[in-house]
Amino acid sequence: MFLTPIIPRGIRPVIVVILLIGSILSYYNAKQPFRWSNFLLNSSLIFIYAISLIYTEDVEYGIRKISTASTLLIFPLIFSFMSKRCIRYILDKRYMLMWLFIVATVLLCIGAFLKFMTHYSFNDSILHYPNIIRSDLGGWKIHPIYLSMHIGVSVIFSLVIFNKGVNWKRLLCLILLDIILIIFLMIMIKKGPIIALILGIAFLTLVFKNKKLFIISGLVAAVIICTIAVNPKVQSRFAELLQVQNAKDDITSSTNIRYSIYQCAFDMLPDAGLIGYGIGDGKNVLIECFQEQAAFLASHKYNSHNQYLGLVLNVGYLGLILFVVFLLYHMIRAFSRKNYLLIAVVLFYCMVMFSENILERENGVWFFALFVNLFIMLDWNLTKIDKEPTSIDKLIK
Repeated sequence: MFLTPIIPRGIRPVIVVILLIGSILSYYNAKQPFRWSNFLLNSSLIFIYAISLIYTEDVEYGIRKISTASTLLIFPLIFSFMSKRCIRYILDKRYMLMWLFIVATVLLCIGAFLKFMTHYSFNDSILHYPNIIRSDLGGWKIHPIYLSMHIGVSVIFSLVIFNKGVNWKRLLCLILLDIILIIFLMIMIKKGPIIALILGIAFLTLVFKNKKLFIISGLVAAVIICTIAVNPKVQSRFAELLQVQNAKDDITSSTNIRYSIYQCAFDMLPDAGLIGYGIGDGKNVLIECFQEQAAFLASHKYNSHNQYLGLVLNVGYLGLILFVVFLLYHMIRAFSRKNYLLIAVVLFYCMVMFSENILERENGVWFFALFVNLFIMLDWNLTKIDKEPTSIDKLIK
């Protein structure tokens, strides 16, 4: 699963089904109880989505959105079935899995760039990289914001690995991989993931209290900040944050577009109420507002570009409250158990959610659901395991 960035989108569902079947077999072999509390809490949002189909008008679109977000149901199901012995095996391999994700992300970045180099010049490949990866990669195509998010999570993983301790050869390898990732992060210049990453680095540096990590993290943050300050293109993208205005046909930036979207979204919030407009109608209501206030936004069919606003529009304040309760419960529990990996990953995604609807895009919800449900297991009491190894346990060993 941690190699998913380089696995074509059409194959990913097959892998999930295989993992689900394996967890069910593990469940029956271990003869242990199903973890209902874990499953119901972690999948609560998808059930709210399903209930909203009762009152939504565009049922077909609503079903498509639920299908996209199906990993919010499947991953909690997988880890609620899975035997303790299998869970312990996965957790024991978590650093190797983080390495795999880092390498997979680097391969995706470099592989895409080399592919473009066969058709474009070096400079054009850099200049148009954020746009080309959205359309010219077949089953690997990805929005630059989501690739930037993969990079952000990879850097967080690398800091966790560094804090655990690695020999000098692996340390040099890790530094090289991080340099490559940061270069591509700066090529795409997506403000949300960059800001979220800087905050994630700051959090891990403070909680780990590792002097060497403080130096490494400081260098990473310094490189990012200096690039923003020195590179005119990068600087102009961040300067948008200080020049917010309504977006117009001839004056558009990602910040101004979001500002106009948020104005419409806030206008719709009072009518969304406790249960929202329904998973199929939340975006449609927003587009209707665009048609009145900014027609070109309607032509692009933008979503709310803020996950929290999107939740209120789709499933109301009830849906938002359930999601926040889910996050707070696991964050508080993780903090009490010093599960800083989970906290850093959740904080990173929560920050990006202020500018992106990651639970409504496959490349967002897939990884959010996987990482959260996996790293939650670090808080579980897995000391009491099955007395006899099962056939599944023997197989994985």
